[in-house]
Amino acid sequence: MTELRAEHVARRIASLYGEVDWRSATGVLHVAAIAAEPRVAIRMGPAAPRSSTDRFVLGFARARADAIVTTGAVLRAEPELVHRYGDDPDSQAAFSVWRERELGRREAPSLVVFSGSGDFPLDHPAIRAARAGFVWTTPEGAARLGGSVGNLSLEVDAAPGATAPDSFARLIEAARRRADSKTISIEAGPSAVAALYTGGRAAPGPPAAGDSAGRPHVDELLLSTYEGPLAIAAVGPPFVSQAAVDACFRRPPTGVTFEEASGPWRFERYRRVAWASMGAAGS
Repeated sequence: MTELRAEHVARRIASLYGEVDWRSATGVLHVAAIAAEPRVAIRMGPAAPRSSTDRFVLGFARARADAIVTTGAVLRAEPELVHRYGDDPDSQAAFSVWRERELGRREAPSLVVFSGSGDFPLDHPAIRAARAGFVWTTPEGAARLGGSVGNLSLEVDAAPGATAPDSFARLIEAARRRADSKTISIEAGPSAVAALYTGGRAAPGPPAAGDSAGRPHVDELLLSTYEGPLAIAAVGPPFVSQAAVDACFRRPPTGVTFEEASGPWRFERYRRVAWASMGAAGS
């Protein structure tokens, strides 16, 4: 039965994004749910529009990941969060089978937490469920947290005093250097991820020749966009500008629109084309 459900997972993925060699589609993956107008992140809560497809996309991103990156702010805002693929045992098992069959991965993703202040619940269920990973923090945050956080080690940013977006970008590079982190899925707010789209530069667009520091740190965006009217209570912070997204990926996304109980949703997959000096792009 689980094998049949895994086949259903594969068919649903193909209906959203087409036929893709997911084993080779590695890199830094950003998954986000936003509103079309205004272009803001959707704030989770009772007023947020619901979408079973958006939840499926989130599970899909987690099932592809070797490491999941979140923030202390997310852990504070979502006290019951656990990074499961599905909300019930059947969907969790189906994604697990798909993950092993399609990607050759048996272990659950590790967890990486970005928190400059170190101010988040140390007994958070996401922390308790994590098999491994690390917390990226400042010297002040490390002093607050102590030696470790559950199964997560502490890594202190080597450039104290830098802006939070710059520190977040260095965290992503640190996670990428780990041998077991070919695919990193980011679940974080827009302010944390903004610098990943511009490589820390003030404006989007291709970097100057040889400017490796100015290249984007994100390889793929799975974007769920609610196209109906958004309740005031569900309005979150502004999302990354369309100009920055277009400059980062430089080719039209694949996408489909579904009518769900809450209204129309569009689901898009952007995959970055490598800069001309970097050779061929991934899948």
